[in-house]
Amino acid sequence: MDKKPILILGLGNLLLKDEGIGVHVVQRMMNMSLPPDVEVLDGGTLGMKLIYYIENRTKVIVIDAVLIDDQPGTIYRFTGKDLLEGNACQLFSAHDINFTHVLKNAEMFGNTPGEVVFIGIKPEDISPGIELTPVIEAQIPRILELVLKEIEVSK
Repeated sequence: MDKKPILILGLGNLLLKDEGIGVHVVQRMMNMSLPPDVEVLDGGTLGMKLIYYIENRTKVIVIDAVLIDDQPGTIYRFTGKDLLEGNACQLFSAHDINFTHVLKNAEMFGNTPGEVVFIGIKPEDISPGIELTPVIEAQIPRILELVLKEIEVSK
């Protein structure tokens, strides 16, 4: 299978309310009209298996929940360099492994994407449940806007 140059990757566990924000966002994007060089993937809780999906891409845009001391619904943007150098907040993952570990392993194998943008959202509630909280649900239009802007910048 030929990989498209740009990957939009949603991470998270849909069974833990706001922890699934990345998956909720990409599920909506799958129904949008996007440029032909853009692929959308529900990475869920794939963990280290994500290396295959991100390797050698021109750009990877990741959406996931982040654990940081701030107001729920706050949105952050980190670069791959921020993640690799530890300049970003601790990334929260209720799933297998956080994306920084995936990126570090891709770098170790020499398969790092050309550019990585990580869009993180501070969750309000990560208890069991399949619905997003209203605070996080209200941020989806802004997250979509940020992702679309990242795609546009790549052109």
